[in-house]
Amino acid sequence: MKIEKIVFMGTPDFAVPTLKALADTGFKPLLCITQPDRPKGRNRKPQATPVKIAAEQLNIPVIQPEDVNSPGMINKLTDISPDIIITVAYGGYLKREIRKLPAFGCINLHPSLLPKYRGSAPINYALFNGDKNTGNTIFRIAAKMDAGPVISQNKIEIAESDCYTLLYKKLSESGAQDVVNVLQKIEQNEIIFQEQDHTKATFSHKLLKDDLLINWNNPAGNIRNKVRGLAEVPGITASFREKRIKIIEVKILDNLSKEHPGSILDISKNGIIVNTADKNMLIKKVQPAGKNIMTAHAFSLGARIETGEKIEDGF
Repeated sequence: MKIEKIVFMGTPDFAVPTLKALADTGFKPLLCITQPDRPKGRNRKPQATPVKIAAEQLNIPVIQPEDVNSPGMINKLTDISPDIIITVAYGGYLKREIRKLPAFGCINLHPSLLPKYRGSAPINYALFNGDKNTGNTIFRIAAKMDAGPVISQNKIEIAESDCYTLLYKKLSESGAQDVVNVLQKIEQNEIIFQEQDHTKATFSHKLLKDDLLINWNNPAGNIRNKVRGLAEVPGITASFREKRIKIIEVKILDNLSKEHPGSILDISKNGIIVNTADKNMLIKKVQPAGKNIMTAHAFSLGARIETGEKIEDGF
């Protein structure tokens, strides 16, 4: 099957490497569909999605429907008669009328080893749970979320130094090449579909406010996983002197905690040592409200922190 007419759907930074890879390898989409511009920042001005910006730079037509399943959109896609629709973190459900339009159907790039971590936050959850491996799955979209037959699956190791920001970048870049490889295999008639084992499915729900708050009463290992899973953006939130502060990087120490969780045990050039439910923890990087990420030592100097003070749980 020769793939000539591609429609791409995506919205955040994660989807941009795939869009660029398609344009660079002879699979340039005829049309890019992304979410509408939304108000962001302090001034609440509408901002273009990263995919819209990239598509315009690549001279790919862009549309931003409020409802991708509207009759008007279905008519537009019917007129295009795409060979395939590729979605990467688009942020919208595709109804059957759209799924059945392309000759090869609709495929999606999902950053987990499905059926593990179906849902909207798979990268966060892999880090929250201390997983040693993750990966990308490309599957044909079906009615049930992230449950379609698998076309391609590639595993990558999660390094000890990985946080959400780094792992997000790794998966977005490796996933882009995975998508190109799948298209080449489709053209060579080398695709084999593998049904998912639905009995092994796990889910990663959309992150809620409580998921972003630190809890020093948890074991140090659990806290470190949460910090890694939220760093650098959005960051896990704590409270210091009744002001928000985000904890960006930590290290678990060997010493057992003997004081109240969250209380500051020591301050040095290496950072701020606090107590947890079991082991002491070194805070290495923080982001005070309204400021850039900085070392915990620099923050301690500016705030004139003293031992015995407490970094409270998030609020």
